[in-house]
Amino acid sequence: MHAEREAGTGTRELRSSLVPLGLVVGITAISTSPVLVRLGHLPALSLAFWRCLAGALLLAPFAWWPRRRRQPLERQEVGRLLAAGTFLAVHFGLFNASLSFTTVASAAVLVSASPLFVGLGAAMLGEPPSRRAWLGIGLATAGAAVIGLGDVGDVDLGPRALLGDAMAFAGAATFAGYLLLGRSIRQRLPVAAYAASVYGTAAALLLGACLVTGAALGGYPARSWLVVAAVIAGPQLLGHTVFNGLLATVTATVVAVVTLAEPLGASLLAWVVFAEVPSVWLFAGAPLVLAGVWLATVTPRSG
Repeated sequence: MHAEREAGTGTRELRSSLVPLGLVVGITAISTSPVLVRLGHLPALSLAFWRCLAGALLLAPFAWWPRRRRQPLERQEVGRLLAAGTFLAVHFGLFNASLSFTTVASAAVLVSASPLFVGLGAAMLGEPPSRRAWLGIGLATAGAAVIGLGDVGDVDLGPRALLGDAMAFAGAATFAGYLLLGRSIRQRLPVAAYAASVYGTAAALLLGACLVTGAALGGYPARSWLVVAAVIAGPQLLGHTVFNGLLATVTATVVAVVTLAEPLGASLLAWVVFAEVPSVWLFAGAPLVLAGVWLATVTPRSG
């Protein structure tokens, strides 16, 4: 018994030590998404469909192997699983559509409001963020706003921008719901089973959206298919799936705050790939984002 307890403690310590690495891998992977989308020139809904479908198919063989003895999910838990997939599909749909009406900067800022929704939702679910975490949320959100809104005054899109802004803000709320539900269900399901189920649900809904809107599901040039493969390997598997895995160890608030670093990573990558020199607002907002992420995710050691 004593040896088993020691082994269990060692496993938990190993998992805890891998959390920072997982957060870095996840945020690095999702930061490549905007650049890949620009390189691919695919319909937004179609790209979202293919990444979710491929993610589900690739993870499905690992979802039930090796077979483990575990109780079947209750009806309420199945409902949460389907709801998480629905939230993910709506998040992709709203955010991608918002880019047709408003600036990338405005959309990125408003969709980054997810930590606020996660914090409120987590409080209702019995995992309220600490004062330190709320301070981190505030700092990181302010930094994201500085980065994204720094040059909005130079763009005049008219009333159409309000619709795009509303879509992006709603996308933040749906992403928060996706994270909160994932935090709940991941206590029962292994990450492969959870992610395959959620991605499959999202893919089914996105397929319907593609058919209704007439978004092309094929006929792309080879370069576009390479981009699809890169999105699947990077943002989908190393990004969303890694974050889903971490939800069994860290709170949804931590994951949501870490994703606020995405605009920073995407801007730096665009600098390298497209020679898009970041504005001065990036360097003004980046320290706030990084400080906020550190405050919300790093637990101070007790003396």
